[in-house]
Amino acid sequence: AVEFKNFAKDWGVSIGNSAPHYPQSNGFAEATIKSMKKLIAGSWRNGSFDTNKFAKSILLFRNAPRSGAASPAQMVFNRPVRDALPAHRRSFAPEWQLKADIIEKRARRAKEVQIEHYNRTAHPLQPFGIGDHVIVQHPVSKCWATTAIVVEIGPNRDYIVKTPAGRLFRRNRRMLRKRVPVMPGNPPTGPSIQPAPTPPEENPPGSN
Repeated sequence: AVEFKNFAKDWGVSIGNSAPHYPQSNGFAEATIKSMKKLIAGSWRNGSFDTNKFAKSILLFRNAPRSGAASPAQMVFNRPVRDALPAHRRSFAPEWQLKADIIEKRARRAKEVQIEHYNRTAHPLQPFGIGDHVIVQHPVSKCWATTAIVVEIGPNRDYIVKTPAGRLFRRNRRMLRKRVPVMPGNPPTGPSIQPAPTPPEENPPGSN
């Protein structure tokens, strides 16, 4: 961990932590990790890791355009680089790159329209404050059972909550619900209900 922090500091990379059990909050990084795992898994041959095959896979990965954006090689060198795949000599011509830019703009616009349709029915969740009582959703059973108190607010809609046992958890806002604590022994705060008047007893026959 210290080595990675020093590496990020030397290259000017800021490290941000996302809430566990909610990969949607860090979808871009999760998708990249998934791609890297596939490249590593496909680089094994006869029980040994083939470094040459992995290097070619990384080269193809860097030269592959992203959804609605250019490839990493285009972002760095402003052009695609030659890789292990056979390509026509005119594949890197400027007119072909212009066509690719048009397709990328269309894909980006289609993604924006998809986001607009999703946001029409989405409702933002109200943020919590420090000291709020919440119920925490279990990441496996999806049950709302653990009570906690918010003790810290994170930068990415995440919160650090403390359970009655003293344990601390970092959870996304989607996994927390507001809870109204009920203190034992407190009288109800609503209007008092007066008992109905007792009707007078009738005189039994023969009492006069």
